[in-house]
Amino acid sequence: MHRRLKERLIGAAVLVMLAVIFIPMILDDTSHTESAITDTNIPARPEADFNSRMVPLLESPGSEVQTPTAITDPTTEVTVAVTPAPAEHAEDTPAAEHAPADIITTGKEDLGLTAWVVQLGSFSSEANAESLNNELRQAGFAAFVEPLKQDNSLIYRVRIGPELVRADAEKLQSQLQAKLQLEGIIVAYP
Repeated sequence: MHRRLKERLIGAAVLVMLAVIFIPMILDDTSHTESAITDTNIPARPEADFNSRMVPLLESPGSEVQTPTAITDPTTEVTVAVTPAPAEHAEDTPAAEHAPADIITTGKEDLGLTAWVVQLGSFSSEANAESLNNELRQAGFAAFVEPLKQDNSLIYRVRIGPELVRADAEKLQSQLQAKLQLEGIIVAYP
């Protein structure tokens, strides 16, 4: 057989198969989609009433006392802010450490306070920063990694702290030098 004759026979066979499949579908007057829909049993919508009601929030007495003190009483905040200044004495250091917890919860942006951290390095690789972070945590320091976007790339800074008093940050810096022979720089946070 010639090649042209084979191609014509194959083409004719394909056309006959398509005609056998599609002509009955076109001439059939019953729709297959209608029978599929009627055969399914969809349950009726339940007759349930939805009642939306507003329940007033119960405020605990302890939260009422803390909220007005932190927001409406500026004299308390000033007194607490003055307390860390004489924290250079060894006796006042524990009191100064407890007082800043109240300041942080009230919002340090409102009070204008800055904290201090010891920065140990800036890494372009997150894995290197995490490695140093883990080493510092194992040595007992409160270290953290802070990502910073700079020039379309991320830089990971490893820091210890924060401390509200610069003298405490300087103590951390000397402890780092003694324990791990690492020199860090003290920077303002945030």
